[in-house]
Amino acid sequence: MESVYNHADSRQVADKLNFVIRMLNGMSGGSITLANSVTTTTVINAAVTPDSEINLTATSAAAATENPWISSKSNGSFVITHASATTTRTFDYVVFAV
Repeated sequence: MESVYNHADSRQVADKLNFVIRMLNGMSGGSITLANSVTTTTVINAAVTPDSEINLTATSAAAATENPWISSKSNGSFVITHASATTTRTFDYVVFAV
């Protein structure tokens, strides 16, 4: 998203605000516990598209030391790649429609 260059241009300001509103309206989220003894966990969420922005936030001590990443996104799901472990690693996530 580009910034507003002319704050006096009401059309330009409205376009940027409408973009933010669309993004927030498309926001979805939840909580996920990474699967044990495997290296990927699939999250099902209807709001996800290949263009979605997905943010993870650790909510357990074991999750805080984890370095997961979103390895793929498709319509309705995304895959988190992570280390194999047997500890409970819980994350909150938010999906932003782009």
